[in-house]
Amino acid sequence: MQFNDNRRERRMPLNILLNKYIDGEPHTCRAVNLSRGGMLLYKVFEPDVAHSSVELEFQLPGSARIVRVDGILLQEHRWARACGVRFTHMEDEDRDLLERYLRGEQLDDAVAAGS
Repeated sequence: MQFNDNRRERRMPLNILLNKYIDGEPHTCRAVNLSRGGMLLYKVFEPDVAHSSVELEFQLPGSARIVRVDGILLQEHRWARACGVRFTHMEDEDRDLLERYLRGEQLDDAVAAGS
């Protein structure tokens, strides 16, 4: 079996729950990998409604900061209840935090936030 992989960036494994907003309504999903440009999500509590754009809200492991990202759906795997999301807009501070996480740097702002 051949598989056409159009990914441009290396992906890092991840396992977090996050909010996926569809038409302003939050739904819980699970992210299983992450790159600079997007992530793969599995539906947890989400209705099967057609949509092409989403807002995501999540925390990276080791960080207290809530990251907010706008994105578009790239491909949906209905049999797995999964979808790929490409990021379309992110604040500079969130992008910097994401870059640090993907480089494997320690995100110790969770400790500072708890002090």
